[in-house]
Amino acid sequence: MASPMLLFLLTLSSLLFFLPTLKPAEAAGKGLIKQACHTAEVPEVCKQCLESDKRSSKTDAAGIASIIIGCLISHSSNLASNMSNLASDPELNSTKSAYQHCFLHCSDAKKALNSAASELNNGRYDSAELSLREAALEQGTCRYEFVSLNETYVPPTVNFDLKVFDILTVAAFRIIEKL
Repeated sequence: MASPMLLFLLTLSSLLFFLPTLKPAEAAGKGLIKQACHTAEVPEVCKQCLESDKRSSKTDAAGIASIIIGCLISHSSNLASNMSNLASDPELNSTKSAYQHCFLHCSDAKKALNSAASELNNGRYDSAELSLREAALEQGTCRYEFVSLNETYVPPTVNFDLKVFDILTVAAFRIIEKL
C-alpha cells in the first residue's frame, strides 16, 4: 500500500498537466485569475488569494504566481505559529514531538517559498519550481506527522491551513511550469 506522502505527491504532480499554457507577458485581470484558478480543487480559495492583492489585476502570469507564493508564505507562517503554540500546550504533551517536528517542517517550507519567490522575481522559473517542490515536500512531511499518529489531534484551523496550502501549491505549480 502506498504511503499518504507518496499519494499526495503523485496527486500533486499528476494534476500539473491540466492547466492551459500561460504566457509570461499575458495581461492578468479577471481572465488570467480565472485561468490560473479554474482547475484548482477549490477555485474560490485561489481567487480569494489573488483578488486580495491589488497587483493581480495588472500583472502577468509570473506576477500571479508570485502573489500565490506570497499567500503560501503567509499560510506557512500561520502553520508554524500554530504548531509552536500546540507544541507548548501542556494538555497535548503526548504529541508534543509531532507538533515540534511539524513546526520545523513549516519553517523549512517558508524558507523554500521565500527562495521560490526570489527565483521567480529573477526569472529563474525552473529554480522557482524546484523551491516550490521543496516547500510542498516539507508541508507534506508535516501532514505525514499527523497521519502516522492516528490519535494526534489537529485543530480545524490547522487542517484548513494545510488544505489551503495544498490548493495554492498546485495553482502555483501549474502557472510556473508553463512560464
